[in-house]
Amino acid sequence: MTASTSDTPTTGRQLHDGVPAFAEQVRRTGFAVIPKEELAGLISDADLEELRDAWEDLPVDTEVDGVGVYRERRYSRLRVVVDGDTVTYEVLPHAAFRQDSIPLWEGRDRLFEPVDQDLLLSPTMRALVGFNARMATAAGGNNSWRTGVHLVRVVARADADGLPTPEGRHRDGHSYVGMHLMRREGVTGGLSTVHPNDGGDIVQTTLVQPLDTMFIDDNMITHEVSPIVPEGALGVRDMLIIDMNPMA
Repeated sequence: MTASTSDTPTTGRQLHDGVPAFAEQVRRTGFAVIPKEELAGLISDADLEELRDAWEDLPVDTEVDGVGVYRERRYSRLRVVVDGDTVTYEVLPHAAFRQDSIPLWEGRDRLFEPVDQDLLLSPTMRALVGFNARMATAAGGNNSWRTGVHLVRVVARADADGLPTPEGRHRDGHSYVGMHLMRREGVTGGLSTVHPNDGGDIVQTTLVQPLDTMFIDDNMITHEVSPIVPEGALGVRDMLIIDMNPMA
């Protein structure tokens, strides 16, 4: 049986006030940088800490063998439907991940271990996925989304910097992408650069605090993240990446 659940405002875990303004910014510029403080009403610090524990149990991403990267990863999919004040979440069958828009991964079915279903449908994860779904609906109008949930850890070591985007400047190949920093420990670097399609000003920012966020319209911008450099023997940068595509 396919697992599913839904949230309404009675859960107390929805964030409404900031979505219209951030979504309007995405419509105008192709992206929005959302500091942790703006998401303070979404999840508690205690719930965030509990969620971050999941990054301590990620298998090695063997799909990056041969490209000079060490990272760990899990990936699962949801169908997410926004219906007024209600958001419904349904776990989709596990599948390979494709990014044919990026030459480095073109034509490759990358298969990652799935996210534990209890975590995938936990109230904290639903709060973050629901925020991204509301953003995508407000920015693009669609209300039913095939959603990819990626738990990614990039590791920087004394003998090798960590590469958050080994593909360089790129487009992810999705309609919208939410990028939430979960952990940044023992590293410098990790500068995010956004290049608007219309030739507008390049914007650079560094996600520093857990829950600092960037939400992008993947069709309006390209982006890249600079290497992370270890301050000692080892450092990590953990991200929750949520990709959104209209559900047929």
